[in-house]
Formats: sequence, C-alpha cells, structure tokens
Amino acid sequence: MAIKTDIEIAREAKKRPIMEIGAKLGIPSEHLLPYGHDKAKVGQEFIKSLAGRP
Repeated sequence: MAIKTDIEIAREAKKRPIMEIGAKLGIPSEHLLPYGHDKAKVGQEFIKSLAGRP
C-alpha cells in the first residue's frame, strides 16, 4: 500500500463549519468573524476575557 501524499490527505479531509467548531470550543458566535466556511478570527474581547484562566 502506497503512502498518501499531503495533497491527497487534504483533499480527502471532511471540513466542518467553523461556527460548529467554535461552539464546541465554547466560543460564542458573536466573537467569531468568519472568513469563508472553514476559518475565522476570534474577537480580541473574547481572548482578553480568558486572561485569568489557566
């Protein structure tokens, strides 16, 4: 069996909506700025709110 190339692995990957992933991580949707369906920026306010957490 041949080893798959990086591009073959990437093409077979099943991408999930970024909002779904954010929800599973506990990031409220109002703190996610989506860039397409599979990536987003997290709002600075949310990041600052995590400062006291381990």
